[in-house]
Amino acid sequence: MKDRIRISITVRPEIVNLLDTKVDGIKIRNRSHAVEQFLREVLIQPVGQAVILVGDEQKTLTKLHGETAIEKMLAKLKKASIKKVIICCKEESIQLKKFLSKKQFSEFNFIYTKNEHKGTAASLYECKKHLDPGTFLLIYGDVIADIDFVDFLDFHKNHHGVATMVITSIADPLPWGIVRVKRDLVTDFFEKPKPGSSNEQRLTNLINAGIYAFEPQIFSYINEKTKNLEDEVFPKMIKSKEFHAYLLDGIWFNISRQNLLERALKYE
Repeated sequence: MKDRIRISITVRPEIVNLLDTKVDGIKIRNRSHAVEQFLREVLIQPVGQAVILVGDEQKTLTKLHGETAIEKMLAKLKKASIKKVIICCKEESIQLKKFLSKKQFSEFNFIYTKNEHKGTAASLYECKKHLDPGTFLLIYGDVIADIDFVDFLDFHKNHHGVATMVITSIADPLPWGIVRVKRDLVTDFFEKPKPGSSNEQRLTNLINAGIYAFEPQIFSYINEKTKNLEDEVFPKMIKSKEFHAYLLDGIWFNISRQNLLERALKYE
């Protein structure tokens, strides 16, 4: 393959046997892939930071089957060893801050920034000064998703783009940002098309799931005047072919509205 370099290595038989036990034909395809994955884990600095964009603290603190929405997402981040979490919320989000001060979240390093509801890009720009150099996640606070962040970030790194959007498939995509893809590349994005929009926008049931992996270069598309990622940033990234899509193979809910919350509460 053009993006690979052939090398030869000599290892002990017992190491080869251990290597072979990791090959499942799906996530680890063969010995070469196994060696590459383990070298990546050792040599490449893991992603350790995420931004959670909170619009409504009450939605974020809503309990679904014994856990709040933000608890569920933090559990996923914990599994991926992501400990630095920037919470972008209203300044008066006292309940949320009090909840996250509990001992059960003590291993996280929470940093709070102000969400002035000027748009998703404006909110992300407020977090820039708190981000370390390197890859980071952006997660919308009204989203619940059964996602493996390790697998998602591995996908993002392997595609060498500036951004990767998590996408999912639903029966009625119109209330959401509709995504069209070619292979793994985002080719079109329509943010919440209005009823009666052209049929061309209905050719897909794929939507934006509200979870992203970004490289620091994302800020070359954002300045202090940029408001929304969806309307102002994504079209530019699509044009430059810097935007990839990761299909979520798991449960996804958005609880931003009451009818959506009720649907999530019914799901066992």
